[in-house]
Amino acid sequence: MTTRLRWAAAALGMLIAMAVLGLGTAGTAVAHPTLLFTDPAADTAVPVAPQAITLVFNEAVTIGADAIVLLDKNGRTVPTGPATTERGGQALTARPAAPLPPGSYTVRWRATGTDGDLVEEEFRFGVGYALTAAAPGASGASIAWLSVALRWLLFAGFAIGFGGLIAQRFTATVRAENPKLPAPRSLIAGALVVALAAAAGLAAQVVVDAGRLDVLWRDGSGAVVLVEVAGLAAALAVLAMRRRAWALLPLLAVVGAEGWRSHAHTAAGVWGAVLTAVHLAAAATWVGALVAATLAVLAWRREPAAVRWVITGYMRLAVWTFAVVVGTGVVSALLLLPLSQMFSTDYGRVLVIKLSLVAGSATLALTGRYIQRSDTRIAKLATVIRAESLTLVAVLALSATLVSTPPVKAAAQPAPPEPTGPVLPLGALAGQIGVAVTASDGQLVVRLSAPRRGDYYAAQPDRHYTLSGRYGRPDGTEAALRFRGCGQGCFVAHPVWGDGDNVLSLAAGADDAKGGAVSLLVPWPTLPGADDLGRAVAATRAAGKLTVYESVTSDSATGAGEPTPLDLSAEFFISQEPFQAATAPLAVRLSGGSGATRLALGYPAASISVLLTLDRAGRITDEILTDPSHLVTRRIVYPDHD
Repeated sequence: MTTRLRWAAAALGMLIAMAVLGLGTAGTAVAHPTLLFTDPAADTAVPVAPQAITLVFNEAVTIGADAIVLLDKNGRTVPTGPATTERGGQALTARPAAPLPPGSYTVRWRATGTDGDLVEEEFRFGVGYALTAAAPGASGASIAWLSVALRWLLFAGFAIGFGGLIAQRFTATVRAENPKLPAPRSLIAGALVVALAAAAGLAAQVVVDAGRLDVLWRDGSGAVVLVEVAGLAAALAVLAMRRRAWALLPLLAVVGAEGWRSHAHTAAGVWGAVLTAVHLAAAATWVGALVAATLAVLAWRREPAAVRWVITGYMRLAVWTFAVVVGTGVVSALLLLPLSQMFSTDYGRVLVIKLSLVAGSATLALTGRYIQRSDTRIAKLATVIRAESLTLVAVLALSATLVSTPPVKAAAQPAPPEPTGPVLPLGALAGQIGVAVTASDGQLVVRLSAPRRGDYYAAQPDRHYTLSGRYGRPDGTEAALRFRGCGQGCFVAHPVWGDGDNVLSLAAGADDAKGGAVSLLVPWPTLPGADDLGRAVAATRAAGKLTVYESVTSDSATGAGEPTPLDLSAEFFISQEPFQAATAPLAVRLSGGSGATRLALGYPAASISVLLTLDRAGRITDEILTDPSHLVTRRIVYPDHD
């Protein structure tokens, strides 16, 4: 080859190399802009209305009219201020003209990249309900005072009616011996009416909190109140037919229902329910018999023999009811409350006051027994027995308070029922508390976990968690969530999900970690997602090289900061993920949204939840991973992302 030919070949080679390099450079320079992150985050919800909607891109963009359009769940435009760019054109922001009410929203955006092409996409987010998170160290064993008042009326009315029916035996015996004695005033019917009204109030409270009527027969707490209403109504009907003795039978249903809903039943199963039922029946007999005896003493106060007969009958009844009340009460207290927390918790302090009043009632009863032996002192008996009655009424008020106060022990609480149908796993971070959510048909289970303190391998003390919640259905209705404990950090409620995006808001707290409020979108219904996950992992692994923009936080209140770009091989990226084997214990495909395929994965044993978004090629483009102490957000960009 001549020198001229060699130079020509070299020049041609350089031209080809420059062309290749130029094409490569041009390909990089004119690629479409990639949306990295949004605030609020896509496919999530926020507990309070955002003041601004922000989009962050991997390069500078320019905008025109309608750069950001906000739509409500019905597709109507929500007014916003003009969109502006920040951070050298890499951030796009628009502010809603007014605070957004709770619900789901869609953001449609358009921006022009450096290549001059217009890019249009959309994402959705939800606005939840403003809930106040319990402060660190605050006790979650709060007292529901409205329930206390209603249950006090229920217990007092039931006791006067139930015990009065039993006590009528010895008052009837006295009148049989002396027919000239006037009939004592009876409070049985009026007391049962009050109890029925209180039970109806509790039923209304359950319906209002749940936001639906069928909670009365679909939920355990609702069914208990419904049984109580039916039992009291039946007892009143029997009384109206002048079958007073038979009225005790439907009232036993009330005793059984209260035993079933008791803390002892939660802690010890059926035996706990029986224990509470016996305790309530004995206490009601004691109180009701005392009230009946008081009315008889007042009516026959000028007949010492009749008064002595009534008091003797009452005292015989009170001896064994007192023994049963004290015995079952002590066993229940030991079952529900450690002795070390007797004075340090609301439940323990109320229990101590109740026991003190029971002891006072016993002292007054013994005093009455002493007085009735002497004709000269018997005039004072009415005062003593009236004081005993008032003391026992106060005991009933404290019993209602205890029923409405969560006990300290939660380890013995029963696990949530097995879910029906598909299970949707979701995760979030509320302050420093990890929130693992599993939603299924008619059920919501929330498990809270706070960071471990000190030696990771050392035994950790029991933590006390608090949780409150509210949810809104796609049709605009909303309701509070009535959680019950299912173990340490475990809570279960029974919402009725609507078809579409449900907005779930939770406020979590712990005694040694900072809590917070968080909201989630719960799309319903869901579809099986195991096959989609397998295809997504295979498609992502085959991508070769990719760039991951990652942000991490261990406290949702401080935010995640600026994303960090990481150039990785697709194989390495997949190998670091919990779904590296293309499987997950829980994997569902989500409905709703803008049409992009989204997968929700759950790893319950590790308390890990993953939300994935796939592109048209089936590859993973977005990932939100939540574990007990971290919230990780990743945006995956491929070389051919344009």
